[in-house]
Amino acid sequence: MDTKALILSAILAAGIIAFPAAGRAAETPGRASPCEPSGQEVRAAILRSVDYLHHKQRQDGSWPDYLLPGGVTALASYALLQAGLPPDDRSLAAPIAATRRLPLDRTYVVALKAMVLGAADRKLYAAEIQACADWLAAHQQGAGGWGYGEPSITEKNMLLAERGLRRVQNEADIQRLFGRSDASNTQFAILGLHEAVRAGASVPAEVWQKADRYLRAMQLPSGGWSYLQSATEAVEPYGSMTAGALASLYICHDHLARQDKPEAAADRLAAIDRAIKWIENHYTLRENPGRGESWYYFWLYSLERAGVLSGRQNFGRHDWFREGAALLVKGQRPDGSWTDGVYQNSLGLLFLVKGYKPVLVQRLTWPGSWREDPRDLDHLVRFLDTRVGGAAVGWQTVSADAPPADLLAAPILHVAGRGPIDLAPAARESLKSYVEQGGFILFDAQGGDAAFAAGVRRLAEELFPGAKFEPLAANHPIVASPHTVRVGGLEALATGCRASVILATQGIADGWAQADPARPDEALRLGENLALYATGTDPLPDRLHAAVIAQVTREDAAPRDATRIGQIQHNGDWQPRPLAIPKLLKNLADKFGVAVYSKPTPVHLTDPDLGKFPVLYMTGHYTFTLTPEEKAALRAYLERGGIVWAEACCGRAAFDKAFRDLAREILPQSPLAELPADHDLYVGKVGVRIEKVAYSDAVRAETPDLARPVLLGAKRGGHLVVIYSPFGLGAGLDDMHIHGARCLAPDDAKRLAANILLYAMTY
Repeated sequence: MDTKALILSAILAAGIIAFPAAGRAAETPGRASPCEPSGQEVRAAILRSVDYLHHKQRQDGSWPDYLLPGGVTALASYALLQAGLPPDDRSLAAPIAATRRLPLDRTYVVALKAMVLGAADRKLYAAEIQACADWLAAHQQGAGGWGYGEPSITEKNMLLAERGLRRVQNEADIQRLFGRSDASNTQFAILGLHEAVRAGASVPAEVWQKADRYLRAMQLPSGGWSYLQSATEAVEPYGSMTAGALASLYICHDHLARQDKPEAAADRLAAIDRAIKWIENHYTLRENPGRGESWYYFWLYSLERAGVLSGRQNFGRHDWFREGAALLVKGQRPDGSWTDGVYQNSLGLLFLVKGYKPVLVQRLTWPGSWREDPRDLDHLVRFLDTRVGGAAVGWQTVSADAPPADLLAAPILHVAGRGPIDLAPAARESLKSYVEQGGFILFDAQGGDAAFAAGVRRLAEELFPGAKFEPLAANHPIVASPHTVRVGGLEALATGCRASVILATQGIADGWAQADPARPDEALRLGENLALYATGTDPLPDRLHAAVIAQVTREDAAPRDATRIGQIQHNGDWQPRPLAIPKLLKNLADKFGVAVYSKPTPVHLTDPDLGKFPVLYMTGHYTFTLTPEEKAALRAYLERGGIVWAEACCGRAAFDKAFRDLAREILPQSPLAELPADHDLYVGKVGVRIEKVAYSDAVRAETPDLARPVLLGAKRGGHLVVIYSPFGLGAGLDDMHIHGARCLAPDDAKRLAANILLYAMTY
């Protein structure tokens, strides 16, 4: 497999990186207003950027140095690793080896070394990663920050020149300028230590405590940070330093919150809140706020670090990843570069690959005491890694006033907090639509807050009349698959085929926040169960995918001669998937030009107008019975030439048995039999040709070799009057994934269901 194929198939994993604040002024990538980039455009930009870095590699595998020896090689190596190249790729073997040889003497480079080795193979390089962490801890200065370490006089002069300062004149100048710590070196040391810990290294708690105090002491009254804090001269905050320091505070919070006193954590979160407000007030991607075009790529990636660590989709009204990706895609040169510097291009690549991850869960920000601490969902997605959908996953926040399409950016919506939850009418409708479109809501009473749980119950009664929360059964997949977990206080509200809304009355988020992703406990294993149940193990939507809300066309918009489809109302769960058939009917109208009403008409079999429906649809999960009058009416309907299409929703055995029993009783002379492979329904005489189909995991586990469509039929007077699918089709029609369902893959379900209806309406 070539490099491009490896990248496309690799995990675009999460991580953190930066570079010295020093940097030449560089033009921003594109001056036009941001436009909406597509996932395909972002993937293409990533590939072009990787090609560019390969082109700039020297024969020994390294890249030209910039300021600090070895730094660019380590940075570019890290960017390629994050882009999905395996560490044994021929373009990475030499630079990883060179990174291993780098001496432990400069803060930036030592931090990068830890990050590269952790990304390459945390077990193989464990001792070297620990050595990097030990060096960084030992070189933390008394106030809690970091300086450059021990660069040479020549390097110091280069660094001074980059800042427009005079050259070093004597030893006193050296100590004054390089013996003190600064915000940039400090951020970088924290990043390196954080990645070292994630790779298994040990860092003393006092290192994080001192770093936290230093960062908060350096925060300016406006909420931002500058490179240095000076008692004798005015300093102004700017974007790259502020975003980087914000990300660093989040890291310190992650490592300290477990042992903090409540007031210490509150002070840190207050500093974080001031920093977020500074970024919101000064946000722009046309420059590095407060520094113009200087260090622009450091600003761009610092913003990405802050966005990922906080889980924020937006700063103010700005979707930072969409806007940044749009500028990078638009401003990329044909050779894959954005500027002439390898380090700036590495930062641009890192912005794309680390921001471009599918979003598994969104946290709702609602008016009230919503949970603002990001550690819980950060720990959860780090633990899940590639367990859901085969790719590394992320999380983000979403506002309660967001439209339903924005909620559908992730399959799980986490609504957590304390106190009564009271949403505006539009927000309530968005939640209802989200569930109806296949979304999964986890209401999480923080700390077991009773007022929050009571508010959720009232909200659920309003949104889903007639449905109610029930305790989860011991064998429910959420607590039994793939892990058996013993977590109390979980209640489920079912809508249609599945439990679409969960209420955790005792709270889950605190358990995730306290957990170590490298050592999963009951809380994290429950999180994996929830994720797999909500997604059905299917791949997650593209990070930049624009969700489309299923709209049912008004009936008065259909032609006068449009066909109506009836849906049989029986005494079982006759409508488990309300959107499945409307979506199918809309597809028939759009794709095949069929004049059909966009919603099936619910109908009782004893309705005197039953004969006006050429096709009746019937489904359910559970057993059902018909009265003698209903059976007689159904038999008469079939004798007059009507067609019944039925499916066992989710492939449930109870409905399957009940329907087969009904068919034997109604048509005793014409038992259900499997349709042959050359039946008109399959060979393309209607719809499309269907020879092979794919099935869900549950079906493959039972019959691994099954690859043909399976439909049963019964005839009356030589004509097919019953078409029955023992496997579920609805999951492919409404895109609502059901864990453990025995069904066809979504695309094949759509094709087969369309053929069934086209056949029934044509013959």
